[in-house]
Amino acid sequence: MNKIKEPEKIVIGVTGKNGSGKDTVCDFIEKKYQAKKLVFSDLLKKALSVFLDHITRNDFSWLSTNLRQRYGEGILAKGMKIQIEKTREKIIVVSGVRDFGELKMIKSYKNGYLVYVDVNLKIRWERISRRGTKIDDKISFKEFKAIKEKLPSEKDIQALGNSADFIIKNNSGLKDLEMEIEKIMNKIL
Repeated sequence: MNKIKEPEKIVIGVTGKNGSGKDTVCDFIEKKYQAKKLVFSDLLKKALSVFLDHITRNDFSWLSTNLRQRYGEGILAKGMKIQIEKTREKIIVVSGVRDFGELKMIKSYKNGYLVYVDVNLKIRWERISRRGTKIDDKISFKEFKAIKEKLPSEKDIQALGNSADFIIKNNSGLKDLEMEIEKIMNKIL
């Protein structure tokens, strides 16, 4: 009896600093290409929500840093790999790749790619301030530069960007971003 071979999954990891547009990229791929969107920080949110009513960006950073220090780089990748394997969709887009263990997991797939979303610092601050998804998002630009850029969870982002298969400069509007994503998806598909 011949077993029907399932098509290889396409796993696209998306990295970038806070406010770069990672989720916007993932949301577009999810909608236009019927992909499954998974988010690394959802693993952390699930754990933190057991103990906290209000979760800050610093809470996410603290937990991810301590997990990595205790269990090694890629600890979150183990949990994410389980989520990917449960997924039936052919295309999986994973938001929030933050360390090389997570990149290694993405690259463990034959069709694994990393997309780096890069954006100007001031634009990132404006986006984060406007969306206000975390209770500590409403800070001045000076505070943003001093605090957010130095979070331990941000330390590997630039180096990951240098290892990316694709780079998106997200300093323009949504239409330009969508055109860049479509160029990348045409190459992947």
